[in-house]
Amino acid sequence: MSIQLGPEWEAFNRRLQHTPEQMERQMRQTLQASLLLIEADARTMAPQDTRRLLGSINNKITGTYPSLVGEVGPSVNYGLFVERGRPAGAKMPPVDALMPWVRRHWHPIAERRRGVSRVTLRSEAFVLARAIKRRADAVGRFGTMRPYMGPAYVQNRPRIEAAFARIGLNIVSYLAGV
Repeated sequence: MSIQLGPEWEAFNRRLQHTPEQMERQMRQTLQASLLLIEADARTMAPQDTRRLLGSINNKITGTYPSLVGEVGPSVNYGLFVERGRPAGAKMPPVDALMPWVRRHWHPIAERRRGVSRVTLRSEAFVLARAIKRRADAVGRFGTMRPYMGPAYVQNRPRIEAAFARIGLNIVSYLAGV
């Protein structure tokens, strides 16, 4: 008895040989789309004083199939403190880092009191830094805590899970030649 395999088998075998590349392509596309969903919502949820934080939110994919890793988040150092707050017992925030904020937000005070010096602005920044530390020590975490990355992920999680679930169906369709 002999078995003859027709052209359908050869086409299926070719598709089977290319399945890893197809899987990687599908995984990369789905991962990139997922990261863009989180990134977009995180940008809208991030505090927008100077827009530096939301401008620094970006994503990247590293690795190769099957070990692809997607990362999304801010590149500025203070992004983590905005997301999670300052832990109790931590040092005060750096006074120099708060100076631009004090200058922007207490500018009307400076206008009313002509001739406000850098020393005065620095002392106001020190008072702010001390207040942030005291609140963090009193309640565990406070001050700069304004989550934006976590909520952006939670909001998009159902869409992301559904997109990854569709990959299996797409691969089966690809193997079937549909």
